Amino acid sequence: MKNIGWIKISFLSFFIYGIVILVSCGPRPGGVDPATGYYLKAHEYFVKNEPQKAIPLYLKAIKKKQNYAAAYHEVAVCYQQIGNSDKAIEYFEGSIVFNARDVDAYQSIGDIFYVKGDNDQALNWFEKGSEVDFLYPRTYQNMATIWYQRGDLEKAKKYYEQAIAVDATYPRAYYGLGLLAYIQGDTAEAESKFQEAVKLGTVSEAMYMLGLLYFNKQQYDQASDWLNQYLAKEPAAEWSDKAKEMLGKIEEKKTGK
Repeated sequence: MKNIGWIKISFLSFFIYGIVILVSCGPRPGGVDPATGYYLKAHEYFVKNEPQKAIPLYLKAIKKKQNYAAAYHEVAVCYQQIGNSDKAIEYFEGSIVFNARDVDAYQSIGDIFYVKGDNDQALNWFEKGSEVDFLYPRTYQNMATIWYQRGDLEKAKKYYEQAIAVDATYPRAYYGLGLLAYIQGDTAEAESKFQEAVKLGTVSEAMYMLGLLYFNKQQYDQASDWLNQYLAKEPAAEWSDKAKEMLGKIEEKKTGK
């Protein structure tokens, strides 16, 4: 179960960061300084999701101003987008050097190691991120996911609960707690947590699990409802075939065939 996706970067925050640097440098006779000029043009391509065009401009900005944290971060994202994880890590680390509170950079490095299967390194970076910003729920969600995959359900529960403690509206942590409850046979708790996950964030996996839960209880009308909702949202996802299979069995029971 890989719940850790790509880190969501706030374009606006880094754009503002770049403008702050420009203002702090004072007015220039010819307009913006070269580093900021390269950064602003690169950022245009960044927003348009054109990393190949953005990368050389970010590198020029960094060459002109070596402590340009926003440029380091955004070029790292671009390298991540084109699949160059080594370069992405290098420039995320550069961003951290010049902006030690860049929690997204810690998260992104952790994500890269997670995808590589190096969970020890991933945990290390997620933990560093939690030290930078302990009110960042995704850090705890990511850590919980790794401990879940390692079979340490107590630690997984601890971090899912920590994610909710800092953000009571964080849906994937409710889904995680629901999954733990389901595994441990507490179907009432699982049902409650899955429903909360759907209510807060329309988590498709929670829809499927509710369908499975009601199917096992032989509450077929409710099972059909949730399975159909899951298929409407995820027609070709991981559990789509299983959902269709359960719906087929429900139909057989209804028709007696």
